[in-house]
Order: sequence, then C-alpha cells, then structure tokens
Amino acid sequence: MSDRWVTFLNHELRGIDRLLVLGTGNALKADDAAGLLVASLLDRRLSRRQKARVKVLRVYELIDAYNRRLKRLKPSHLIIVDAFDSGRQPGFIMATRLETGRRKKKKISSEFYTLLENLSANSACRIYFLGIQPALLDFGHPISAPVKEACRKVADYIAGLASDRPPEA
Repeated sequence: MSDRWVTFLNHELRGIDRLLVLGTGNALKADDAAGLLVASLLDRRLSRRQKARVKVLRVYELIDAYNRRLKRLKPSHLIIVDAFDSGRQPGFIMATRLETGRRKKKKISSEFYTLLENLSANSACRIYFLGIQPALLDFGHPISAPVKEACRKVADYIAGLASDRPPEA
C-alpha cells in the first residue's frame, strides 16, 4: 500500500486525536456511492473501542445538514470521502488537505468550498478530502470493481488509524 495518498496522510495525520469520517455520495448513481461504501465498510470493521476514536457518518449529499453534529463531536481531524473525477484511472485515490480561504484545487466546485467555510466556522479541525476516481456515474448501476477495491483500501487505512498499529506506508 505505498500509494502517494497513504504517504501524504501518514505525514498529515500524525498525532490524531479524534477523527470524523464523512462518507458522501448518491447511492443510486454507481460509483458516486464510493464515500458511502467506505462509511459502511468502516461501520462493520471498527470495534466499539475504535469507534470511540473514529466517528463515521454517512451523509449522502447533505454534508451541510451535519454542521451542528460536527460542532458537537469536536473532531481534531475530518476526512470527507467522495467520488471525484480527476481524469485518472478508475479507482485512483487522491488526497488533499482542504484549507478554507485557499482554493487549492480548481476542479473542486465553489459550492464545496462554501461548505468548507461553514464547516470551519463550526470547528477548528483539519479537513481532508479523499477523492476516488469513478468509472461509472449512471443511475441504477452498481459500484464498479476498481472503485470497490479503492474503497476497501481507504477503509483498511482508516481502520488502521483507529487501531494501536500504525497504518501501512
């Protein structure tokens, strides 16, 4: 698991205290459900003790509706997982730190950055985005094999953060 996103997150997430993972997407549109699949995998894999350190929410396409809950949970780090078309191979995983006031990635919509401004107003946590390259976004289709595999990798990595063992680099 020596992908660049793992190296980046290993560096960025040192000293993590309370992690909140938001799985986003549309469950009816094939690979757009990637974030929701990661959240489901984590719900099944994390023990009760691990869930005390890592909170997982399935927020579908309603991230802004969770502002109050985010404020109450007070995470030190927030990871948003979603399908993101970066023009790469299906299943490619991209990780970036999102900083409010700095629109680092022009491909990420201005609505998303408006949402980040709202999130940062309610929390002092560090915000990260994990984007998984979709293969198919058609209505009514299942998640593709490359995206399922990428979701498994992301869930394994995050589960490793919640355990006593460090995630693999």
